[in-house]
Order: sequence, then C-alpha cells, then structure tokens
Amino acid sequence: MNGPIVVLGAGGFLGRHVTAALRERARPVRCPGRADDLLLLTPADWDDLLRGCGGVINAAGRTAGPEETLEAANVQLLNAALDGAARLHVPLVTFASAAEYGRTPEGHASQETDEPRPLSAYGQSKLRATQALQRAVQQGRVRAAALRLTNPLGEGVGEHTLPGRAARELRQAAQLRLDSVRFGPLGARRDFIDARDAARAALHLLDRLQASATQELPDVINVGSGEARPVRDLITELAARLGYGGAILEDAPGSPRSSDVPYQRADLTRLHATGFRARHSFGDSLRRLTDRPVLT
Repeated sequence: MNGPIVVLGAGGFLGRHVTAALRERARPVRCPGRADDLLLLTPADWDDLLRGCGGVINAAGRTAGPEETLEAANVQLLNAALDGAARLHVPLVTFASAAEYGRTPEGHASQETDEPRPLSAYGQSKLRATQALQRAVQQGRVRAAALRLTNPLGEGVGEHTLPGRAARELRQAAQLRLDSVRFGPLGARRDFIDARDAARAALHLLDRLQASATQELPDVINVGSGEARPVRDLITELAARLGYGGAILEDAPGSPRSSDVPYQRADLTRLHATGFRARHSFGDSLRRLTDRPVLT
C-alpha cells in the first residue's frame, strides 16, 4: 500500500521523530490534529482519516495524569484507531511501554512472554492498550504490533523526564557556575534507546506488516538497546557535554519509579529476528539531546 502513513501524536516527542523519518524517506505523511481532538472522532471520522492510507503509527499518549486521562489517551484512543484500521484493512503499529513489565530481577532481560506486572497507573494503562491490540490481532480483525519501548533519548525529550530535566538543570548550573547540583539516587539501571531508532523500528515493522496480507509478526515486540546502563552514566555524561564541572549530589528525594524498578533491560530477540538493528549509540543520543532544545 503506497498511501500516506497516518501518524497519531505527530506533535509529540516520538511523533516528531516518526514524521521526520518518513520525510527523510520521501514517504507521504498524514498528521491529524491533537490527540485530545482525536478522542472526539466518530467511526465515520476515523474512516475518513484512514481511507487511502498505507498504515497507522500511533505515537500519541500520556505518561502522567489522573487515571481517567491516562485511560483516554493510552487506551481509548488506541481502541478507536484499531477499530478504524480493522474496518479499512490497514496495518497499525503503536508504541507500548516497558513499564508494562514492572519490577524485574537484577540481570534479567525482559521478554515479551514474561507476565506483565506494571506498578504505575501509566504502566497499567499501557498494558490495557497492549492487551486490546493483542485481542484484535488474535481475532483476525487487524494486522498490528505493539512496540514495548524502553527509555527514548534525543532531541525534544520533555522536561518531565529525567534526561530532559537533568539537561536543563546542568546547562543552567554551568552557566551560573554553581558548585553543586542535587539529584535523587542515581543507581538505577535503565535501557536507553535513541528516539531516531525507535522511529526507525516503527517504520520497519509497519513495512513488514504492509508486505503481507496476514499477521506475520509477533503482536508484541521489545524495542530498546538491550543494555542496562546506570542512570548515573546519563547524568555524568550530560554534565561533561554541557560543561558543568561542579559536584553532582545524590541526596535529593528519589523518584518512586527508581526504587520500585531498579533494573530494566529488554530482550531484543524478536526485534532482531525481523532484521532490525539500532544505528545510534548512547553518545549519539546525548549529543542530539544537548545540541537541541529540551521541550517544556
């Protein structure tokens, strides 16, 4: 199918990387309005939006807020998109989250077959969305895949994330020549992936779904680096790149997520079996993050 790719959430962090990747490939893109507006669409509206398209990439969603907000943005919107994709017979890829796994043992690489046990309201809403997609695929209604994404890094990452907040604070500290900057404990280990590679993975898997009239892919696929890196590495490398030479203290209150999920690493067997490999290193991601503005 050669029609435009519909990108939901095109104005967000991941959505902008997806649209940039499509435009780099000179592929037509259709970017509807804000996610909040999409929630108001009727089935007929969805049919108008998706008619003639080559596929859908859902990069919309919320990471924080009241439970009803998370439910609407992460579950209801995907359900409406799945229904539309099923009626119009177009494939769909959505960004799911490694937060669906919850706490994993030290050293364990999370596999898609692991029993998900999300701890946060965000992770629980993303799991409900993934399960809705799995049901639609298993019922033969739609060709679709949920990409369980780890921690994306790069240009435009928001200040509500640790990387975005740390970049802003360390840049300010360098400019003001502060003696120290305070963070919470930085011993947690996280799987970071460049947002450009996350976007590439979404396009790659959508192409695989487009190429077959049947579901040839697993319905859930991890997307990450496959490496558990100390969060401390993120902070110290950001400081070096931003020219901050003062003390980095770890005596501020820690985030609940760091204590609840101290270790994260994705098993990439399924992703690699599709022929996909990441191109960008951790250093590439930090270079892009520090060279470009952080979104407020």
